[in-house]
Amino acid sequence: MKPETFIVKNERRSANYKPNIWSYDYIESLTSKYTEEAYQRQIEKLIMKVTHVFYQARGMTKLRLIESMNNLCLSSLFDKEIRATLEVLQYDIGSYRDTLEVLQSDVDDIRGLKDDLEATALYFRLLRQYGYNVSQDIFIKFIDKTGAFSESLKTDINGVIQLYEASLLALHGENIMDKAKDFSEECLKDLNPNIDTSILKQVTRAMEHPLHWTVQWFWVRWQIDAYEHQIDKNPMLLELAKLNFNVIQAIHQRELQELSVWWKNLGLVQDISFSRDRLIESFLCAVGVAFEPHYANLRKCLTKVICFILIIDDLYDIYGSPEELDCFTRAVNRWDSKEIEHLPKSIKLCFSALQNTTNEIDQAIHKDRYWDGTLPSMRKAWADLLKAFLLEAQWFNKHFTPSLEEYLQSAWISSTCPLLSLITHLLGVDESAEEFVGKWKQKKNLIYCSSLISRLWNDIGTTDVELERGDAPSSIVCYMREANVSKDIAKGQIRGLITNAWKNINGELIERFPKNQASTNFVINIARLSHFLYHNGDEISNQDRKTKQLIQGLLIDPIAI
Repeated sequence: MKPETFIVKNERRSANYKPNIWSYDYIESLTSKYTEEAYQRQIEKLIMKVTHVFYQARGMTKLRLIESMNNLCLSSLFDKEIRATLEVLQYDIGSYRDTLEVLQSDVDDIRGLKDDLEATALYFRLLRQYGYNVSQDIFIKFIDKTGAFSESLKTDINGVIQLYEASLLALHGENIMDKAKDFSEECLKDLNPNIDTSILKQVTRAMEHPLHWTVQWFWVRWQIDAYEHQIDKNPMLLELAKLNFNVIQAIHQRELQELSVWWKNLGLVQDISFSRDRLIESFLCAVGVAFEPHYANLRKCLTKVICFILIIDDLYDIYGSPEELDCFTRAVNRWDSKEIEHLPKSIKLCFSALQNTTNEIDQAIHKDRYWDGTLPSMRKAWADLLKAFLLEAQWFNKHFTPSLEEYLQSAWISSTCPLLSLITHLLGVDESAEEFVGKWKQKKNLIYCSSLISRLWNDIGTTDVELERGDAPSSIVCYMREANVSKDIAKGQIRGLITNAWKNINGELIERFPKNQASTNFVINIARLSHFLYHNGDEISNQDRKTKQLIQGLLIDPIAI
C-alpha cells in the first residue's frame, strides 16, 4: 500500500515564541570551586556537629530544627534522626530503639506545648508530611463555643501561618481542617501591611507558595536568607545549608553543561523554528523533581524527555496540520518512521530524534539498573500522550468544546505527568524490576491526582494567552461554556478541583510513606512544578519572568560564604 499524499498548507500558525535567552557557550563556560573534595569533607564535619545539636534539642526547639532542616533542603542528610524523633512522637520507636538514643523526654516536652497554636500546627504538619495519620482533633482546643476558631488567635501571626500551612495537609471529610484553612486564610489576607517586614515576607510566601505545594529546592535560597535573619538561628546549620547548596549547584552545573553539548549535537533546534528552545528551563524542571546529587542520571534523562515534550506539544498545538498529526501519532504508536516518510523534514527529524533519545534512555536504564525491557513501557507512555494531544488538536480543528468531565479524561494524560512519572520511577527508585511493576500499579491514583493538578495549573496559567491565540479549549473554557459562567468563576471552580486533588494526595502520603518516600515525592513534585510554573502565568514560554531569576540563583550564582 502506497503512503497517502496530501497538500500541506504553506501558512502555519505561530505562537511567536521569543528566541532562547541563554547562550549555550555561556552555560558551558560556567565554573565553580565547590567541585573540590575539601568542601565535601567540610560538609561531613558540619553534619556531625549538627547531629549533636539535634540530639540536645528539646520541645519546640527540636520541632523548629526539623522544620528548618526541611526548609533548607537538608532533611535527607538527617533522615534517620528526624524519623526516629517522629516515631517517638507516635509512641512507636520500633527498630530505632536499639540503634538511636532517643529520649522519652522529647515526647513529654513537645506534648507540653500542645496548648500553643504554633507548636500544635507545626507538630501536625510535620507528622502528616512524613506519612503519620495524626488526628485533626488536636485543634479542638482552639475552637470556641460557636464552633469556630477563637478570635483571640488572630494576634498570634506565627501560629496562624503554621495553621494555614498545616491545613493544606487535610484529608477529605476533615471539617476542622477546612475551618482552619478558612480562618487562617482570612487572618493572613486581613493583616496590617505595616507589620514587621520579615513576618510580612513569610505571610506573602505562605499565601503564594505554601510549603506543601512548593518545590523545596526552588525556594532554598529564599529560605536560607530568611533563616539567616532569624534571631534563634543555629550558625552551624546555616553554614551547612550554604555550603550544601553551593556543592549541589556545582554538580547541577556540570550536568547542565553535558546536556548543552547533547542538545547542540542533536541539531534539532535549527529545523524546528516553530517550537520553544528551552533546554535550561527543562533542566530546571528536572532539578525540581529530584535535586539530590545521587539522582544525576534521572535529571539528565528527564531533561531530555521534557525538551521533546515541549517540541511535540508545539507541533500539536501550533504547527502540524490534522493529517500530519494523525500520521505522527501513528508513527509513535507503531514506533515506525515509514508512517511519516511523506511529511515535512522538520517533523521527520523530530520523530527520528525522539526515537534515538528514547533508545538512549533505555540504554541508560540498563546501565544504571541492569533492567531490560523498559523500552516498550516508554513507547506506550509516549503513544498515550500523543493520542491525548491528537484528541485535543481534533477538538480545536472541529471547533468543539467538550464537557469538563470529557476534557479531564484526556487532559490528565496530556498533562505529561504519567510519562514523567514513569521516567522518574525507571531511573530513580531503588527496587527490582518485579517490585517496580507492583508498586507502579499501586501509584495509579497518586499519578492521576498529580496529573490533574499539573493540567489544571497549566490551564490557569495559559488560558488567557491561548484564548487570544485561539488554541484548543482548556478546563476553564470548558466549564465557562458548560455552566455559562464568567472566567473568574470558572477559575475558582478549577482551583477547588486542585484543592480536592491535593486532599487525595494527602491520603496517598499517609498510605505510601515512609516505605515509598522517594518515588512518591517524585510524582508529587511534578504537581508542585506546575504550581510554580503556571499559578501566575506561563514561566516556560516567557523566559524573562521569575524563572530567569530562579535559574540565575539556583544554577549560576553561588551563595557567598
